[in-house]
Amino acid sequence: MRSPFLSAAATGMLPLIAVFALFLLLRGHDAPGGGFIAGLVTTIAFVLAALAFGAGTVRAALAPLACRLPWIGLLVAAASGVPAVARGQGFLTHHHVQIDLPDAPALRLSTTLLFDVGVYLAVVGAAIQVLDAFAAEAPP
Repeated sequence: MRSPFLSAAATGMLPLIAVFALFLLLRGHDAPGGGFIAGLVTTIAFVLAALAFGAGTVRAALAPLACRLPWIGLLVAAASGVPAVARGQGFLTHHHVQIDLPDAPALRLSTTLLFDVGVYLAVVGAAIQVLDAFAAEAPP
């Protein structure tokens, strides 16, 4: 039997968890945080959703992505090293670009952020597969 309290709490908390994971992901290339911890926080959101709404609901929503996401993440993380190699530098030497916006703070982008996005996708994909394996073994 599903708990109405848990379902209501999850409905309110899931968007907050998603925003917090995005904050950790975007902050990671300048300060503590990054793709790994953001991926774990996102995984916590999936666990909460599975507990609140049923593992089958979450599994149906994530099944098409589950097998591909870790590989996409590894590809994105590896691609973050290509610009350095193209410039004759060592693989994964990071580069930064600053875009000045009118009436706003400058937007700083780097290949570090691209690497963190790749790690995030790999962690979330691998965690989804592990959680799916555990859910498959659990009795209904």
